Amino acid sequence: MKGAMATGAGSEKLLLVLNVQKPNKQSYVRVHPSPELRIPVALLELKEERETYVVAPNVAEQIPGEVRRVEIRLGVTMQGTAFLWPVPLPPAERADNSWNATDWVRMTPNMSAQHYDVLVSQTAAADPVWPDKSLGELLTIAFGNGRLIDSLEHPVIRRLLGRA
Repeated sequence: MKGAMATGAGSEKLLLVLNVQKPNKQSYVRVHPSPELRIPVALLELKEERETYVVAPNVAEQIPGEVRRVEIRLGVTMQGTAFLWPVPLPPAERADNSWNATDWVRMTPNMSAQHYDVLVSQTAAADPVWPDKSLGELLTIAFGNGRLIDSLEHPVIRRLLGRA
C-alpha cells in the first residue's frame, strides 16, 4: 500500500497525521538525506492555537513580521514517528545551515554557548523506516484542511490584519 509504513506482522501503519515541529530535546532523531524531501517555505505560527501554516511567497511578503523562513525537512524519531522539522534558514550573511543527521542524534540546547549540543547515540539502532510518500504528499498531510495560506483573504490573514 503506497504511503504506508511497514510495521511487520502483515500490517501497515497509515500516515494520517504529520506534525510540524522541532524535535523534542529528549528524542533521538534522523533527518532524511535526500534534497528532494526538503523545501524552503515561510511559516506562520499561531502560538495560542498551536497551529502552523505555510504561507505562499506573495502573501508572506505582505506580512514579513508574522512569518519566519525555514527549510522543511523530513525527520523520524527512533520510535518510528515521522515529522516535518522547520529548520530556520540562516541570514544571507551567515554560513548555510546544512546540518544533516546521518546518525541517530539528540539535540539539547546549550544556553550559555548559544547553540545546540549534538549527542550521537552509541547503540547500533536500526535504520529508520521512512514514509513512502513524495514531499508534496507529506506537505498535504501536514498542511491540509486550510493550513496553506495563498491569499490575503484567508481567514487567518484577515484576522491578523484586523479585517475579520
